[in-house]
Amino acid sequence: MKAFWIITILAIAIILSLLFSNQYKTAQVIINNYVFNVEVANTEAMRTQGLSGRKSLDDNTGMLFVFEKPDIYPFWMKDTLIPLDIIYINDDKIVEMTTLQPQKGDDIPNYTPQEKAQYVLELNANSGVKVGDEVKIKY
Repeated sequence: MKAFWIITILAIAIILSLLFSNQYKTAQVIINNYVFNVEVANTEAMRTQGLSGRKSLDDNTGMLFVFEKPDIYPFWMKDTLIPLDIIYINDDKIVEMTTLQPQKGDDIPNYTPQEKAQYVLELNANSGVKVGDEVKIKY
């Protein structure tokens, strides 16, 4: 009977760890003394989901997309309901950014940047940051 409970408890612990392993980790992104508390999308599944389906985004929050290496990473607004600043970061500075509006339908265009970046930060539109600003990321 004791072995049954040990196995049951271990099984519950494993299930819970699997359920919560895809939860977003958080970080702070600091730009011009503004602190943004962000969710970190560092897996393909998390990057694919992004901010899709969110009806709002609190002030000073966002999502940080982390890639393995600097490259050209296109973004789109599929199922994204709020306007966003898409901010490309490389070598601790903003190298490119654009503001994208929600798109409806099945034929949603990609925004393809001209600059390589290792990180892409999504914030509410009109975030006040600009190309050339220095960026610090704290995990």
